[in-house]
Amino acid sequence: MTPHIISGNTVTVFIGGDLRTIDSSHPNFTEIKDALREDQPVEDLIDISAALRKQVLYEDDLIRVGYDTLNYNDQPLHNYLTQRIIEMAKYKQPIAPWIAFLKRVQMNPDQEIRDDLFEWLEHAGMPITPDGYFLAYKKVRDDYLSFHDGKTRNDVGSTIFLPREECDPDRFSYCSSGLHFCSWHYLGNYLGDQGKVLVLKINPADVVAFPRDDTAKGRAWRYTIVDEVEAEKAEWAFPKPVYTTVYDDPDNDAESPTIFGRIRAWTRRWLN
Repeated sequence: MTPHIISGNTVTVFIGGDLRTIDSSHPNFTEIKDALREDQPVEDLIDISAALRKQVLYEDDLIRVGYDTLNYNDQPLHNYLTQRIIEMAKYKQPIAPWIAFLKRVQMNPDQEIRDDLFEWLEHAGMPITPDGYFLAYKKVRDDYLSFHDGKTRNDVGSTIFLPREECDPDRFSYCSSGLHFCSWHYLGNYLGDQGKVLVLKINPADVVAFPRDDTAKGRAWRYTIVDEVEAEKAEWAFPKPVYTTVYDDPDNDAESPTIFGRIRAWTRRWLN
C-alpha cells in the first residue's frame, strides 16, 4: 500500500522516498484519492507529463506513436514527417494516409530521402493519397512522347519505369537521368505552354533524387500516370481525396478554389 494521508482538500503521498502533496487544483485530484483508497498506483495520475509520455496514440505491427515519440520497427524515428504525425495524433486527426506514406518511404534505400522527402513535398504542394503515394505533374509532347528522349510514351493508366541504377541519385544534379516529376508551381518553368500535362502517382520508395532547395522538380525510377489535365486548370485538378498536413495558412484559404485550399480550410475548422 502506498503511504498517504488524505485530509480535506489535500493529499500527501510518499512515492519512491519522496513526499508529494497534491491539492484540489490538480486535475486528477479525485482520481488520486480514489486510487489510494483502492490501493491502486497513483504515479501516472500525479505526474501528468509522465503519463502523457507513456500514452499510446496509435499502434500497429510496425509503428507506435506516443505523445512525443514515434517508433518504427521498435526503433525511435525522428524527422519532419514523424513530428507531423505526432502532432496530428495529439489533435485526434485521422493519420492513416501519413502512416501509409511513412511505411512506404521507409522502404526507400536512400536515408536522405527517407528523412527529407515529406517536408519537400509539403513545401512544394504535392499531396499524398490515402494509400501513402503522392501526386505530382509531368509535361509530355502533344503525342504523349517524352520531351527528353522522344520515345517513351506516357498514356493515362500506364506505369513507366527504369532500372533504379540507371537514375542519377545526386541531389545537386537538377537535370539528369531518371523519370522527372514536378509540382504545379514548376510547370510553367518547363517549355512554357507546350505539351500535355499529366498527373502522376508515385510511390515514395521509388523516388531517386530531389533538390535541396525549393526547386520543385524531382526524379523517380517508376511512376503511374493517373490523369491528364488542361494546363490552365492543373492547379486544382488533382483527383480526390488528397491530403496535406498544412493547417496554419491564411484565413483566405477557405475561399480558395484549389483542393489544397479546401483541405487546409477543412483541417483548420476541424482543429478549431
